[in-house]
Amino acid sequence: MKNIGAGLRRIFKEDKIVLVLMLVLFAFGVILAIHTFVRFKAGGTTMYIGYSDIGSFSNGEWGSLWSSGGYKTGGWSEMAVFPILGFCLGVLHNLFAIQVYKRRGRGYAIAVVIFSLLIAIGAFVLLMRLLGEI
Repeated sequence: MKNIGAGLRRIFKEDKIVLVLMLVLFAFGVILAIHTFVRFKAGGTTMYIGYSDIGSFSNGEWGSLWSSGGYKTGGWSEMAVFPILGFCLGVLHNLFAIQVYKRRGRGYAIAVVIFSLLIAIGAFVLLMRLLGEI
């Protein structure tokens, strides 16, 4: 923990671009987590989830992965992965970026944060797709 604090102070003093990217990643992770808590109602027993992009494996037949589609019912607890993903992207990836900055430098840290932002954007698009909004 002491190393993380020292690394964050170093980034704060030396490199504002990495700091701004880390703040954007943190904000996006928090927004993703809050949005999923609001959109998925915990009181509901089931929700309709669109699996047309993902597919499903049924009855041991591999061809069903490509022919499946539409909507299936699933529990809201199965969608708890999105708030967890928001937390991981907002906090854990920033901690990882601090360690990368200390060991490898600015370029690698920027690459880690930008890749994490792309994952967050992809998760948000997938979430909107599952909700049927896009």
